[in-house]
Amino acid sequence: MSFEMPEGKLYDLTMIKEIAHGNNDFVKKMMQLFLDTIPPALSEMNQHIADANWPSLGSVAHKIKPSIDTMGIDLLKEDIRTLEKNGKDSINLDDIQPLMNKLELVIGRIFDQLREEMATM
Repeated sequence: MSFEMPEGKLYDLTMIKEIAHGNNDFVKKMMQLFLDTIPPALSEMNQHIADANWPSLGSVAHKIKPSIDTMGIDLLKEDIRTLEKNGKDSINLDDIQPLMNKLELVIGRIFDQLREEMATM
């Protein structure tokens, strides 16, 4: 499973901006919350993969799913759901590591983009 990173912004803050009703501080706070909470979750997911603890992997994927949806990361919408299902059901285990690699790659790029955008807010 090879993956080519698309060009341009990989997230969409439309939903957060709608909730914020023009409150830029709220938008920034939500962006920072994403930056703070996702790395420990990814680390936890990697540990569960290393331990072959598939149900726990599915559980962490379930926890970060709303963040991915709220941040408008369409590129990972299906992948996080697949990780959740495959983990919880202990199925298609060969697909898990490639999906995790893609997740980390995309999130890494998004982190760079978010930090850039936050610097100009």
